[in-house]
Amino acid sequence: MMIKMKEHGKVTERQFAGIIANTLIGAGSLVLPRTITKAAGTAAWLSILIGGLFSFLIIFLIVKIGFRFPEETLMEYSNRVLGKIFGNSISLLFCFYWLLLCSLVLRVFASMLSSAVLLNTPIEFIIISMLFLIIYYINHDIEVIGRVNELYFIFLIIPVIIGIFLSMKEIQVIRLMPVMGQKGFSSIVKGTLNSFFSFLGFEIIVLFLPSLVTPKLAYNYAIKGLISPLIIYLAIVISAIGVFGIEELQNLTWPTLEVIKVIRFPGLILERVEAIFISFWVIAIFTTAGNLLYSSVLGMTQVFKLEDHKTLIYPLMPVVFFIAIFPDNVYQVFYYMEISSIIGTFLVFAIPLLIYVLSIMRNIRGDEQA
Repeated sequence: MMIKMKEHGKVTERQFAGIIANTLIGAGSLVLPRTITKAAGTAAWLSILIGGLFSFLIIFLIVKIGFRFPEETLMEYSNRVLGKIFGNSISLLFCFYWLLLCSLVLRVFASMLSSAVLLNTPIEFIIISMLFLIIYYINHDIEVIGRVNELYFIFLIIPVIIGIFLSMKEIQVIRLMPVMGQKGFSSIVKGTLNSFFSFLGFEIIVLFLPSLVTPKLAYNYAIKGLISPLIIYLAIVISAIGVFGIEELQNLTWPTLEVIKVIRFPGLILERVEAIFISFWVIAIFTTAGNLLYSSVLGMTQVFKLEDHKTLIYPLMPVVFFIAIFPDNVYQVFYYMEISSIIGTFLVFAIPLLIYVLSIMRNIRGDEQA
């Protein structure tokens, strides 16, 4: 019998929402203004809204499957619906995808940090330092994971809101015109795909749903968990376009960081605002990469029927490190992130839909004996 999440504790509704939000607000937002405006131009805001809508629909589907199998995770009910071989293969594919995403998030953060603040610090050292923090974090059970996400979200969201508010003063409205874009509907669709990539990560709730204290509130708090990243993405992209314009954004490696650099605090209270921004962004990367790695480790633990998820943590640590340092430069990292996002889109959209349809057709529910 596989290890069930409920044996490791519970997460409250706010912690559940915090896990979703903290997983999404990470490295992707550092480059989002460039990638989405390249496709959609000034209609990038519309692409984000549509991408967010698709994310809401998919998370509804995942939660609905969770209601059908209230005591089981993806790694358990996929075997029953898809068969043991195919179900385990799909589960491992999710686990390796989260592992890959964790590695790329760490590399993006290390690259940004080494180019903006720690100019003479090797990328490898930054990755290892963050990785050791994450290892300590995921050595705990789900109750600790939930509390950390609930607490850290507060420390993350406040400075982000302040930064976005101050950046609004630097916006030139003319650069946001035309609001519906100038490249046509096809560009908005392409931009929607790019924006959806930034929402990937919420699918880790397939491991957390059985641990929710009040399962009937899963829909409500899943929405709350997605709304915060959606609003932050909208504000970041609008600010970046308004400050630099879509043409200039294509020349910026870290457009979100550049927006922070133009912020001027009243009375010149603070200089080097980007350093303060980065210090808070460490929290975002820590929780994003930590949640992804925890999900990967826990998923593999259930697939291989191990007694404790801690068994796999240290063996997987060098794997994460070598994947993170494998790309030669940051542009290769962006390329690998795009490839991983395409894989993630397929997994997040196709697999839950397939499982839900087959479970209905075969009349399989969680209250039956496996």
